[in-house]
Amino acid sequence: MIAGMDLNLLRIFDAIMAERSVTRAATLLHMTQPAVSNALNRLRHAIDDPLFVKTQGGVSPTQRAQLMWPVIRDALERIGDALHKNDFDPAVSGAEFRIAMSDYVASQAVHPLFFAQQLIAPGVRIHLRSFAQETVATQLERGEIDMAAGVYTSFTPSLRTLPLETLQYVCALRKGHPLMQVENISIEQFLGARHLSVSLHGTAALIDRELAAFGFQRNTFLTVNQFSLVPELLAKSDLISIVPVATVSNAPDGDQLAVLDCPFQFQPRTINLIWHERSDNLLAHRWMRDQIVSAVKSRNGAFAGTGWAGDIPADVPPGHHAD
Repeated sequence: MIAGMDLNLLRIFDAIMAERSVTRAATLLHMTQPAVSNALNRLRHAIDDPLFVKTQGGVSPTQRAQLMWPVIRDALERIGDALHKNDFDPAVSGAEFRIAMSDYVASQAVHPLFFAQQLIAPGVRIHLRSFAQETVATQLERGEIDMAAGVYTSFTPSLRTLPLETLQYVCALRKGHPLMQVENISIEQFLGARHLSVSLHGTAALIDRELAAFGFQRNTFLTVNQFSLVPELLAKSDLISIVPVATVSNAPDGDQLAVLDCPFQFQPRTINLIWHERSDNLLAHRWMRDQIVSAVKSRNGAFAGTGWAGDIPADVPPGHHAD
């Protein structure tokens, strides 16, 4: 069957699996939709399986397609690497990257990443996907994404990781907030204040799970699903929020906000860059990983010496004001 098969059909199959849509796959491949549909029909005949069934807004793969995809994607990447191993040039490359990023990482890294990349690799395309700890390993295993960045701890032998940043949490609030007048904020005052919570997927935030383990519960009045919304909401209200320090320091409204050392010591968390082992030696992939690392470092470094960047000292007494 392989001897008589047009191997380009596998590239089209890979695109449909990644996009879950014939229309979006055609756009990705710079082909017409009828051409992609015709190719899919040829592959269906060769494989003797429908491969996809129509759903609202796209297609869903059959079990046979799901089993085939990791093997086909891995083979395509290896073939591409073998053919172009020594001639990856960012200046002329048209490579595309699907990157799952947590909202926090995206808010800090996308701006420096995109504008730096535009200068040195104007043809490279970046497509962001949502990041969820529960699904990121499966997405990487299946080749649905090329890499991911976020808080992640459930490592598997086939995944590779690189720490990008250790998050230190602070209590953020507007300058002039009543709590700014409290010299040593107590845990009772902290819990009783009006809180703004960030929950990316509608479930209990990591901060709340940590508090609950000690029998504490915040007085939450507003829950949002994006860290980028926090600074403006705090600046215009008497809400407080527990966030990584860069959420405030790198925000346009950051000069209107202050931070307090929390009366409850939250566990630091590490942002990791994650990818599958099969991509270790792909030059384009390695280049993009380097770009993400540089973007994170430049974003954090831009605020060095302002009183925001870096860790909150462990010996700072509760209630210390760090405007």
